Amino acid sequence: MVITIVIYDKCLNSGMDTEILEQIGLSKNEIKVYFALLELDQSTATPIVRKSGIPNSKAYPTLEKLIAKGLVSFVIKNNVKHFQASDPKHLIGLLDKRESQIIRQKKEINELIPLIEQRRKVKQEMQEATVYAGLKGIRAAFDNILNSLDSGEEYIVFTLGHELARKELKTFFRNFHMKRIKKKIGVRLIASDKIKAIFKKYHTYKGMKTRFSRLDLPTGIFIYGNNVMTVVWGERPTAFVITSKENSDRYKEFFEDMWKMAKK
Repeated sequence: MVITIVIYDKCLNSGMDTEILEQIGLSKNEIKVYFALLELDQSTATPIVRKSGIPNSKAYPTLEKLIAKGLVSFVIKNNVKHFQASDPKHLIGLLDKRESQIIRQKKEINELIPLIEQRRKVKQEMQEATVYAGLKGIRAAFDNILNSLDSGEEYIVFTLGHELARKELKTFFRNFHMKRIKKKIGVRLIASDKIKAIFKKYHTYKGMKTRFSRLDLPTGIFIYGNNVMTVVWGERPTAFVITSKENSDRYKEFFEDMWKMAKK
């Protein structure tokens, strides 16, 4: 009996021991009731409630769960149930059952993985076009760049041209880059030599790498993930976003070739 009390106290007072038992499928109430029964040997519900400290309303449901798990049995004396804890070695049975479940679940997951991969492939190969019009639409399009990328990732850009000298673009990109910097997203840009002075004066921000080219390159092209966004900043700013992995990959290859040729 002394040994049982020591075990009981240890399991209820040691968070680590209780956690181990919870990991094999026992609830906190089940642990308390089981170890109370180890001390009480054989008992009706009332002493179990007092010893375990669980609410009276939880006693029978908890005992039934322990019976179902093979950790508690009972006998009926004078029409009253007397409960007793089963051999602690039955705990190994719970582990065996859990192991069988893990093996079965692992098999099911392995069968599911090809289906998941297929769906991901279909998603990657999906091609669609979206148009964002007006200043609010442009803001939404640029926010989508940041929402599509994780911290530490980057997007690449063939910058806009002389329109970058306009006041509203200076304000727009300043606000955008503040959000980009906060999210720790990087960016590499290729700009025309013709706007080098404007760009360096008004559009240089943290986390940005810029090179300049004398070639006549496309302008207002933003490449991120599987998306290529073309921005036309006219009287009514508009962004055209094409989602296509194949298209995006081609633009990325073109950008990398131009990046090697451009100068800082």
